Amino acid sequence: MTLNQMKYFIAVARCLSFTEAARSLFMTQPALSRQIQAMEEELGTRLFVRDKKTLKLTPGGVVLYNGLPDLLKRYEGMITDARNANRGFRGRLRIGVLDVYDISDLFPPVVDRFQEKYPDIRLSLERFSLGELPERLYQDELDLICTYGFSLFDKPDLVTEDVQKYDSCIMLSREHPLAYAEGLSLEDLRQERFVQLGRWVSEEGYQYIANLLNRSGVHGEIVQVNKMEDVLLWVQMGRGVAVTTNRSIEKFNPHVVIRELTTPDVKGHDITMAWRRGNYNPAISMFMEMVDECIRENGPEDGKRGN
Repeated sequence: MTLNQMKYFIAVARCLSFTEAARSLFMTQPALSRQIQAMEEELGTRLFVRDKKTLKLTPGGVVLYNGLPDLLKRYEGMITDARNANRGFRGRLRIGVLDVYDISDLFPPVVDRFQEKYPDIRLSLERFSLGELPERLYQDELDLICTYGFSLFDKPDLVTEDVQKYDSCIMLSREHPLAYAEGLSLEDLRQERFVQLGRWVSEEGYQYIANLLNRSGVHGEIVQVNKMEDVLLWVQMGRGVAVTTNRSIEKFNPHVVIRELTTPDVKGHDITMAWRRGNYNPAISMFMEMVDECIRENGPEDGKRGN
């Protein structure tokens, strides 16, 4: 049963006259009769009782007439929604951001422009831990994520774009003897207790820091904790130090200091946006266009395109 046949049937059932229905449909009465007959043959049941003077719906015809108008209306509504979604007029975009990432340089202007241009797209922003972000992306709970690039290296079927650079730094209590030392390197911290997220939270994050410390000859105690708030708590109390970044919201905490490191391989890592290759939500590309615009305006030092 075609879409046109549904419309033909509804018109005949409403008028109970092939002549009047044909006139309203701008077609000939014989052509309309053939279409209804074809419907009946396809369905294997009669829809109308015909005699010389009257036309009536069969019980089966009544069932179709009671249901088809609403079905046709829902179908046309879905088509309209699909077209509008592809034009970016409506829909939703769910973005997950790393819990410690400082969004202030990039996200506010992007979000402002996006919501001004596409006010009918429902935009949500939530923070998640390093390990949670890719998991929620694969579970279709998020459309886009913004995280450390190294955490996505072994993740299949993702499209990624590097949007900013960051340097790994060291976080210390303000009372720490090295809090204001000049030219600090990881080698200077060989005797320190390091606090970091446990490998059960993010294997990639654990390995990144463990490898970084190992390359610098740091083989001291490593305390593994459940969440970034716990890392901050240990450091703030002076019970350890932690590797963090110069784009971390921890720098706003008045009880700790974030110090740059002179160690060479802590520089120039990527902040990356990622989405699933099979996610065809048009709002993703529209949001990323806004990201690219802001990166171009702010200069290449804040971001670059990835593959």
